[in-house]
Amino acid sequence: LVQFSQAFPHVKRESGVEESSAELQNAQEQLMISTFSEIGKLYKWMLEDGSVVVNNAVKELNEIPVKDDLLQANITRMSKIGTEISQFKLESDDKSVTKLLEYMVSFSTMMDDYEHMPNDSKLKITLKTALDNNGYNKFKNDFELRVLELFKNFDHAFAKYVTILTPEEKVKQSRFLQWHEAFTAETDNGKKLEKFDELFV
Repeated sequence: LVQFSQAFPHVKRESGVEESSAELQNAQEQLMISTFSEIGKLYKWMLEDGSVVVNNAVKELNEIPVKDDLLQANITRMSKIGTEISQFKLESDDKSVTKLLEYMVSFSTMMDDYEHMPNDSKLKITLKTALDNNGYNKFKNDFELRVLELFKNFDHAFAKYVTILTPEEKVKQSRFLQWHEAFTAETDNGKKLEKFDELFV
């Protein structure tokens, strides 16, 4: 959210827009607000549903009678992050939004570390069993569907935005428009998500 709020003016500067009509400014604000809303909903869902999966997996892992130090360290990490996230309530103030982003980074980093563990390692097999038993695969599938829905809603909002651009404004914002053409043309969901991330750079 913070990245996007910085990125949109960045796009406008690069596209050469120096002055905007009231109508264009309003359209830019509406595109930004709608994207804020969509990303916020995705993040909120990820933390709410993800924390349930993680916390239930932790309960199962804690029942293992003998744990080595590495497994215990991962259980402790999962428990800390899962508990903190489950207790988080999103408010409309800046502090709450910042906290949301911090939790998203913590959660995403933890799950990325898990995904990149060697598949044949004892640790990965143990964690995978607990996570899979508690809905991790469904969570990943639901996430992919929600990302596709985010893309769809963004495209709809972008289409509305483009309709108010004059030919001159389209020339000035050519870089932004070209980015969207490349984004729309990408068919691989993983690469499409990477392309979407470029908007925040």
